[in-house]
Amino acid sequence: MSKGQPVSVRLQPALHEQVGALAAALDRPKSWVIEQAVKEYVELQAWQLAAIDEGIKAADEGRVIAHEDVAAWVRSWDSPAERPAPKCE
Repeated sequence: MSKGQPVSVRLQPALHEQVGALAAALDRPKSWVIEQAVKEYVELQAWQLAAIDEGIKAADEGRVIAHEDVAAWVRSWDSPAERPAPKCE
């Protein structure tokens, strides 16, 4: 396994303590915990940006659902007359 590139990061004292406690509980170094956290954050942000781009593309192509239809669907949640999710036509 190759070593990664070194990075310096400053953490607030409380977060630093939490990272240390988690590392101890997992029997892993703090650097491993931080790397896992950064990896998950980057994956989540990449997913979110891709979803936003997909939504913008759909809107540009006219594949949208009217706000009123979505609002009516949400208002129907947990009622006996709950509506199905609206779909693009």
